[in-house]
Amino acid sequence: MEIKNPKPEDYEKILRFLENVYGHSYKFFPLGYPHVWKKDNFNFEETFIIEKDGKICSLVRNFPIITIQNGIKIKFGGIGSVSTDYEERNQGYMTALLNHAIKRMEENGYHLSILWGDRHRYMNFGYENSGKVITLTITNRGMQKANVSPIKTERYLGQKNILEKIIETYNKNKYRVERNYEYFYEIYKKVGTATYYAEENNQFAYVVIGTGPDSKVFEYGGPADLIVRILKYLIERFGKKFSIDFPDFSEIPEIMWAVSTWWNITPAGMIKIISLKRTIEAFLPLIEKNIDESDEIVFEILNKEKVGIKKEGGKVKFINESENYIKLSEIEMVRLFFNPCISEVGNKKTNEILKKFLPINIFFPLLDHI
Repeated sequence: MEIKNPKPEDYEKILRFLENVYGHSYKFFPLGYPHVWKKDNFNFEETFIIEKDGKICSLVRNFPIITIQNGIKIKFGGIGSVSTDYEERNQGYMTALLNHAIKRMEENGYHLSILWGDRHRYMNFGYENSGKVITLTITNRGMQKANVSPIKTERYLGQKNILEKIIETYNKNKYRVERNYEYFYEIYKKVGTATYYAEENNQFAYVVIGTGPDSKVFEYGGPADLIVRILKYLIERFGKKFSIDFPDFSEIPEIMWAVSTWWNITPAGMIKIISLKRTIEAFLPLIEKNIDESDEIVFEILNKEKVGIKKEGGKVKFINESENYIKLSEIEMVRLFFNPCISEVGNKKTNEILKKFLPINIFFPLLDHI
């Protein structure tokens, strides 16, 4: 079977194929995800297809995404549009395409990969539920209990000066996706969302909400008290309640706790380690800060990769051998590094070292999901 990249002239054919496979409406993808699915924003080199007699049988897209995880830059490969024609299933097309996409990510220096889907399907490729999203539910009752008053709120409708303020505000978030100007310009056009903002005393805040009955806050930025007052305005205007996500308990402002009526924790997505060494290298500032002098440990992903670290002179260096040795399957290593429900592995000393810097939190903003 031949795996190839489609050409620009295949764009409409790709849309029709995906609309048919998923049962979506016409132009669903460029309307729902304009920042990556409009033709001008489409990455043909990171789209992989298998054809039969000129007809697409199966398709996978890799979305290169640079994220900031609490100040640390991490290169993700976001897997999306995993699709096979109903009449062409059970022939190994999807397995071949996913393995091809993973190999490309390995060759191109990615740290991690992320996707959202059936856990039992994607565990076969090394993906596991990981990361953390803390979701607060905010209702008018909570607003009243906290004596929150609404603020005059405006709708963002493409005004350049407001977009520039949104961009400046967004880029202060400790957990975010790196975006260029075109990405910002397109993403707030996403069907099913609306962006609102408010300004007071030289302060600016905005929220992006879903337009359904019980609405989700897809994105937000600015002072917490201003965000809460925008939500109060929207609750009164539309008669809704809202859910809003945070990457960690330490990131939740007191006013958000005061107005929330419920909270829960869910995974950020299904994560795969593309390169353990590159991932550890990226998170060295966090590791060096938290482990002690002379701490050392070696990790091995079964049949894949072995990486050891030791702190000397205040810096972490790479080593090959240590008495503190962890050998796990790919799935188990993902759980160890990124699952908030960490379990003990190895000897007592090993676990003492691990708990100093693991698990590492991963958060992926909802508006950037693909």
